[in-house]
Amino acid sequence: MKATSGPVLAGTVVTATGIVEDAVVEVRGHTLGYVGPRRGWEGAPPEPAGLLVPGYVDLHCHGGGGHVVTSTDHASIEAVAAHHLGHGTTTLLASLVSAPPDTITVQVAAIAQVVEADATTIVGSHLEGPFLSPARCGAHDPAALADPDPEAVRTWLAAGRGTVRMVTLAPELAGSDAVAALLEDAGVVAALGHTDAAATDFAAALGARRTPVVTHLFNGMAPFHHREPGTPGAALAALARGAATVELIADGVHVADETATLVFDVDPGGHVVLVSDAMAAAGLPDGAFTLGSLDVTVTEGVARIASGSIAGGTSHVGDLVRRCVTLAGVDPVAAVAAATATPAALLGLSDRGVLATGLRADVVALTEDWRVDRVMRGGAWVG
Repeated sequence: MKATSGPVLAGTVVTATGIVEDAVVEVRGHTLGYVGPRRGWEGAPPEPAGLLVPGYVDLHCHGGGGHVVTSTDHASIEAVAAHHLGHGTTTLLASLVSAPPDTITVQVAAIAQVVEADATTIVGSHLEGPFLSPARCGAHDPAALADPDPEAVRTWLAAGRGTVRMVTLAPELAGSDAVAALLEDAGVVAALGHTDAAATDFAAALGARRTPVVTHLFNGMAPFHHREPGTPGAALAALARGAATVELIADGVHVADETATLVFDVDPGGHVVLVSDAMAAAGLPDGAFTLGSLDVTVTEGVARIASGSIAGGTSHVGDLVRRCVTLAGVDPVAAVAAATATPAALLGLSDRGVLATGLRADVVALTEDWRVDRVMRGGAWVG
């Protein structure tokens, strides 16, 4: 193939379809041109770029770099996206926490305006609440929790103008089935999480969903026990059958590295999504922060509210990929897919998530030890 005027990179390509050693990745404007072995490249000598992976896709992010997506200030929302973009995340869902209905309406509308103004990084919102179990609400304000309310959901969908992409709810709450069906009819993923449901009930709820997704597996639910497998047991069984997709915060805090290994071993392929669950403290030193209406203290990189519950993550998706590969022993192709192709497909974003000809030129160049070196979004290097 002949070269064009865009960047041409050389390195080891790791993507959901496999690993290509000594590969060339050509950028043509905003999209990818040739992607394949160097022996098939006929253009100018490419620039060495180390490991090359698709831009990361984060489905669950509350903030970062000292900023939060719950702000109605567009600059603050955009600052969260810019922070994570600098760490390899080229596509992001802005995750809201439980709050009064009117507050959520305003927040959803603000995120919609950001998406409409610049849809290249933030592609929509994720409502993690308020339809959560009081017994498993974690770092959500208990006073803001509510039973699933169809009228509230319709208001949020209208305010979001097509940008609400996922809502998490506990399936045991009264009205959850009706609200989940309403969301799915609107093209929104009705994820299940922050739940105290028994294994049988959770399995039934997953089976009823068109796109079964578990919000941050193991967190916001009872722990697995060999006599009471609960939500984690039902989720792992569905994962093993390829009948559910599970989010995983594989940062060594929310789940141990050995647990991350187990989840990937159970996955038949393409059903694990690495999410940051990042809050404002991501990328910053320890200190005092907020998550929604709650005060958060970060000590040695771990965010907690006064009750001791973990209050979101302080890492980026790129950090999770690196940890999975270098510490948890996860196959690099599986780890990269969990941060790129799988979440992109879940959102119906067919133009990204894999390094392939014709797709959007979202590329992350990594060092040999899997640290983010350079980030390209839409054919342009950032930073």
